[in-house]
Amino acid sequence: MARLKFNLIPGKPSLLSMGFGGLCWLPAAMLGQSALSLGILFWTGWFMFTIRKLQQIPNAQSIVVNRTLPERFLIGRSAQIQLSIENRSKYPVILQFRDEIPDTFLLEEKFHAIPLKGNQKTTLTYLVSPTQRGRQAYGKFVGRIAAPGGWFWRESQWDLAEDVKVYPEFKLIAAERLNAKMLLKDWHVRRPRKKRGEGHEFESLRSYAIGDDSRHVDWKASARRQKLIVRQLQVERGQQIAIMLDCGRLMSESIAGHTRLDHSMNAALMLGQVAGKRGDNLSLVCFSNHIQAYMPSTKGRAVMHRMMETLYHVEASPLESDYWQVTAEAMHLLKRRSLIVFFTDVLDEAAAQGLANNLARAASRHLVLCVVLSEPGILAAANQMPTDSHEVYEKAAASQLLIKRHLALEKMRSKGILVLESTPNTLTIELVRRYIEIRMSNLQ
Repeated sequence: MARLKFNLIPGKPSLLSMGFGGLCWLPAAMLGQSALSLGILFWTGWFMFTIRKLQQIPNAQSIVVNRTLPERFLIGRSAQIQLSIENRSKYPVILQFRDEIPDTFLLEEKFHAIPLKGNQKTTLTYLVSPTQRGRQAYGKFVGRIAAPGGWFWRESQWDLAEDVKVYPEFKLIAAERLNAKMLLKDWHVRRPRKKRGEGHEFESLRSYAIGDDSRHVDWKASARRQKLIVRQLQVERGQQIAIMLDCGRLMSESIAGHTRLDHSMNAALMLGQVAGKRGDNLSLVCFSNHIQAYMPSTKGRAVMHRMMETLYHVEASPLESDYWQVTAEAMHLLKRRSLIVFFTDVLDEAAAQGLANNLARAASRHLVLCVVLSEPGILAAANQMPTDSHEVYEKAAASQLLIKRHLALEKMRSKGILVLESTPNTLTIELVRRYIEIRMSNLQ
């Protein structure tokens, strides 16, 4: 821990005493030698007292400061920071300090000054709330040290600078919001049910039962056991899912307090968690006019960690997305038939023509699900009952926007592209439900 600098600053008691000492010279000029001797005596005593006070202020090396940060910061979540401060000198001190937190952090607690006895160690904690994803920088620890009374302060800096990572706000919307029935009954994401005649993956052999599909009879096993034996099938595990996250200009628009990109990230993370538990392989591409981040196919428990590491620093670009180039690059990366979950935004049919053509090209080899966010404000404006001319205009404009978007999405559906349009509050639920439906129906 390097000390960058230190210097002395007079405190309030010191300034008041110096002001009083200055006034002592006025009587000296008026009353003569006796008053002058009095002034000299005062200042001699003041300097001796000052030297003693300065000796009681420990040097910077005697104060040891350490900062302990959490392993992970999440945007919008409070995080606890721990400061360990030790006075290794024999003198009691008062410490005023300021910890230089990142500019994008909100400080929830403030400290003004703490007393420390000689050879005392103390631990303090405070809370911060990150407001922006990405790599953020903690700065120095700045403090002022004084002996009791605060006559003089020694200003010091402790070099505790370090970078921290702020990850997306991953809301673990499990039982209550994703619906326990969906996760624990209908399909059992954690442990899929074994259903007769469903799927294509072999699970086990069993005796034939009335109603079984004759195509599933295993004739060799039947001959060995002298009775009809059928192959028990289940929905395939280990399917390939590719998440493509549009980070172009349109995804920077703010809806319900977060950008389209942030809402999409939350939904993608939940999909990754469910798919990882299911045993599917998942890859991730973040793009604008080029591929900004790429996560190769990953399976199992590593999915969530690698997704968080890939997504935490991704930001929306001010540039338009190049769907042609990025789709071509993504298709080159996908060797197996995959479920492509494509997060983007659609304005109208003309603007989405290039997107639709490229997704249709991808749909010739893969199953493509295009995910778009609808804006609740536009829906509310289109459905309102206008009371004045301004609201009439708002309703007409909102209705026109919805019609254009509807036509663009219908154009995609006509090209064999699955489409999911949802509001920010229901996006995660609807996306996981659609994923389950696709896997249950063996569409992939």
